[in-house]
Amino acid sequence: MRRLATALLCLAALVSCARPGATPTSGDAPTPAGTAAENRWATYQADVTAVRPSDDPRSLLLTVALLADADRCSRNPRVTYLVEENNRIYANVVQDSRLSAVVGACPTHTPGAVTLTVPGPIAGRVVVLNQEPWKPEGDEYRRCDATFGCDPMPTDHCDPAWISVAVRGMDVSRHSVGSPEGCDGRWLVMTVPFDPVPCGAEARPGCAASVTVRRYFLRWAGERGWATIAGSTEAGCGRVHSAEPAFPSKLCADLPRP
Repeated sequence: MRRLATALLCLAALVSCARPGATPTSGDAPTPAGTAAENRWATYQADVTAVRPSDDPRSLLLTVALLADADRCSRNPRVTYLVEENNRIYANVVQDSRLSAVVGACPTHTPGAVTLTVPGPIAGRVVVLNQEPWKPEGDEYRRCDATFGCDPMPTDHCDPAWISVAVRGMDVSRHSVGSPEGCDGRWLVMTVPFDPVPCGAEARPGCAASVTVRRYFLRWAGERGWATIAGSTEAGCGRVHSAEPAFPSKLCADLPRP
């Protein structure tokens, strides 16, 4: 009887070992990486690198940077969302790609051409492409400056616009305003409050406003504007002369503590 029971147990074990495993369903099969992205064309921005007038007064010739290095990186560069408003022309420039979402598939760019055409003459109007304004300059268009927009940069380095640019580059409150104490176009000294509204526009209960003001000494650095040499809470030129002996004493010798 014991032998019969043992034989039955062995037979059950053999049957169990011989039973084929569960066949995976199609949903269990691994999907090759990137397949979904590569099978779907999607629309992406095409960066504009140059703008030129054309023989047609209603058109501009745009040079754009297209995704490159594979057949499916880019196709159909074109203008979308074309609107004329406030004497400006607004447009988006796009391209289609199957591989843009695949990391490393389109590592480079190649130049492409797109024509922008509006119903009437462009006549020197500013054109805003992908939210970046371009302004006519001679036989071409130039991208407007990120700081001053399409307006000319002030030729006077002591202009309040340049002062504001310098303050925005400092580690101070966005509400801070620079007060020039001396400027000769090459050198600048001014005071800047760290935070002119430390208690908020409407003083918070229990907040005692104490505005910290520092004096800054700066040097004109060309296209970058003003560059900070030193900061101080002392009177006179001592702090700046230790960093830049060439700073003119006439701009700071008689200055009191800020």
